[in-house]
Amino acid sequence: MHLKFRIILNVEEDVLRDIVIDSSTSLFEFSQIISTEFGFDSHEISTFHNTDDNWEQLDEIKIFKIDDKDEIMDNIPISNFFISKNDKLIFIYDFLNYWTFFIELYEVGDFITDNSKYFIINSIGKVPKEPPTNIFNISDKID
Repeated sequence: MHLKFRIILNVEEDVLRDIVIDSSTSLFEFSQIISTEFGFDSHEISTFHNTDDNWEQLDEIKIFKIDDKDEIMDNIPISNFFISKNDKLIFIYDFLNYWTFFIELYEVGDFITDNSKYFIINSIGKVPKEPPTNIFNISDKID
């Protein structure tokens, strides 16, 4: 089974990727794919957050252990977090620069016919050289 996502980087100009990915991909692998496809090196600490329908950031889903009490979910498949159309997560890459991505599941099905783990079906915009200095509301971009 495969999942089709739209991933939007929270910057002023439109920067997004539509991706089809195998549902067995781990959360850690997903974080690496996102950062790579947006031009980052995947070496910075990142995290996911559950969100409500208004993109309000809720509980954290850690993929790296930050302290001894942390439970990490690095090997859990993304299908555990994305079950039905319009499920959402927020991905934050690089805690110093706080690159923020809005991830929404658009479709579930069988889209890949070869052995590819994922592929990009749409790529719009380039990531700015500098991170955003003020974060704005995602509803400004999609209304």
